[in-house]
Amino acid sequence: MRLEGTLDAFSLPDIFQLLSFTKKTGTLHLRKESAHGAVHLRDGAVTGARADVARQELARRLLGSGLVDDDALAAAADELTGDASLSLAQLLAEKAGLDVEQVKEVAAEQATDAVFSMLRWTEGEFAFVVDESDPDDLGATVPVEEVVAEGQRRLEAWATLVEQVPAPDAVVTVNPAPSDGPVATRDEWALLALVDGRRTVADLVALAGRGEYAVVSALAGLVSRGLLVVGGSGDEQLVKRQSLLAALEGTPVAPPAPPAATAAAAPVIPSPAAPVIPERPEPFTPTRKPEHAEEAPAYARAGSPVPTASAGGHGSVHGATALQPDADPAVASLIERDPSVNKSLLLRLIAGVRGL
Repeated sequence: MRLEGTLDAFSLPDIFQLLSFTKKTGTLHLRKESAHGAVHLRDGAVTGARADVARQELARRLLGSGLVDDDALAAAADELTGDASLSLAQLLAEKAGLDVEQVKEVAAEQATDAVFSMLRWTEGEFAFVVDESDPDDLGATVPVEEVVAEGQRRLEAWATLVEQVPAPDAVVTVNPAPSDGPVATRDEWALLALVDGRRTVADLVALAGRGEYAVVSALAGLVSRGLLVVGGSGDEQLVKRQSLLAALEGTPVAPPAPPAATAAAAPVIPSPAAPVIPERPEPFTPTRKPEHAEEAPAYARAGSPVPTASAGGHGSVHGATALQPDADPAVASLIERDPSVNKSLLLRLIAGVRGL
């Protein structure tokens, strides 16, 4: 006979009690919208459970507990790739050489956490499949009465925990200025190491691999002692205070820049720049060539009136200083031989006087 129905007609504790009383062996499937959980039983005792059959919850618990190293994980993954029908949890336990009793304890804790999660379902469907085996059976057996009792105890404490940790999508940050000296247990310290100011409660549950109840309980304890802040930035109050002080100083604090991974790069628009004139050496000015050849007639400088030239000559200029063509070859020869006389300069000066 197939056992199936809805959770609004039969509560999950009642279904467990029936399966335990009849010593059933098989798998109880629970479905709610897109969620699918499963509880495995053997002779009326729980051997394992998963609140989400799409996830390797027991393997995650083994990894989160620190019992499996990278080499064992790589070896198990390689073997699982070759045969998908194998159990990852069993492979991890085998490759890591874990103690049998230690593995059973971890499997029992994971099954209890999964049953607690499904006890919070108020609606959905259930169906029991007889003789369906547990794919991750590690030898653990937990009486149904103990699993249900622990689940109901957690349900009573859950209402208080959600006051400290209200939502699974809430971001958790470290309080930079706790009121008391920080004190944490080993498990709490491992959880604090995962808090980076961006991860949510659900992220921490998945990374820790310790189950939702255990992680949320630890978070609630850290929040109550002021070490963590849920649903806001731990340094928000500190930033407000510093901004107020900076405003009084006349230097407002700019808001923090977004993370590099999510900040969009603003397009760079080049501003118009002044034209750049490349540097160049000073131009070389060539030596100016004289307007008259060196063979031009020589001119003599005299301090007294020059005698009038012969007919057809150039006439004379009287004054303190006079310049005129020198008809005397001796004088011309003297000017040519005198190194102190700049003949080219004299010729330019004469040209300039004539142009007046």
